[in-house]
Amino acid sequence: MGFFRSAEPKASADPSLNEKEPVRDPILTVQKDYQPPTAPVLDDSQQQKLTQLREYISTIILPETDDYYPNEKGFLTDATLHRYMRARKWDFEAAKTMLESTIHWRRDFRPDQLDPSYIRPEAETGKMYYSGFDLAGRPLWVMRPRHQNSKDNDRQIKHIVFCLERGIRLMPKGVETIDIIIDFKGALAAHHPSLATSKKFLEILSNHYPERLGYAFIVKSPWFFLTSFKLISPFIDPVTRAKIKFVVEKSGDNADTKRDASELAYLPDYLPEDQIETEFYGNRYFNFDIDIYWTRLLELTGDPYKIIDY
Repeated sequence: MGFFRSAEPKASADPSLNEKEPVRDPILTVQKDYQPPTAPVLDDSQQQKLTQLREYISTIILPETDDYYPNEKGFLTDATLHRYMRARKWDFEAAKTMLESTIHWRRDFRPDQLDPSYIRPEAETGKMYYSGFDLAGRPLWVMRPRHQNSKDNDRQIKHIVFCLERGIRLMPKGVETIDIIIDFKGALAAHHPSLATSKKFLEILSNHYPERLGYAFIVKSPWFFLTSFKLISPFIDPVTRAKIKFVVEKSGDNADTKRDASELAYLPDYLPEDQIETEFYGNRYFNFDIDIYWTRLLELTGDPYKIIDY
């Protein structure tokens, strides 16, 4: 998640990968044959709670004269209300409190208006970028801790929020969630984040972006990740914890006997094979180029930003 420092990346041990011409264009538009998840049908009680929540929100939304009103109105869609109700298991009071907290946080933080020029220095090395979609059309958010390039905790957090917002703008019709791949190859523990920083990230993700995580795929997890994972696990919702998968190289690979089979993932079961990068046991030799990536990302998600319906 951009929280580690590493040595310079080494050349691949496979000569064929070094000789192959890399591609530099990120995949930022979904494949035509994606199959979005089917939305569950709501019962009468759930419909009533959504109506009640909508009525309450109408009493606290910004006035139309406020410059942030269009942004807030775009955020407070029925889909947003639905996600907050699901996140609180249809407990109306809990969902209302959670959503109201997010409304105030967004007014103060303005996550959808973060300046790309301020964020770009964090993105220069390719420690965090989008490229690809899973079979259900979820954008694929790649994180490479070994490319960590900053000690600015505030801008690191804003970079993460910026990426969350841009990922939402990359979502095709019928898709509400993002997949994450964390590639720990070459990562060191030297600049491991503080527990407070890790908790801050989890707080933002769980409290202000509920029901936005599809899967989190862990590639080549080192000992220090497992140590930190144990420290932050108590702060992770059990539903979120179940979405974390450890990637194996081959289908049916049970070499990791320390983990239950349900925790393991063979990526071609989740992603189109032509979108799986060589670092994740695939054949797509992708070479991150900040100029190409940043231009494409802003073209699709707004430069400096764009207002959308959430």
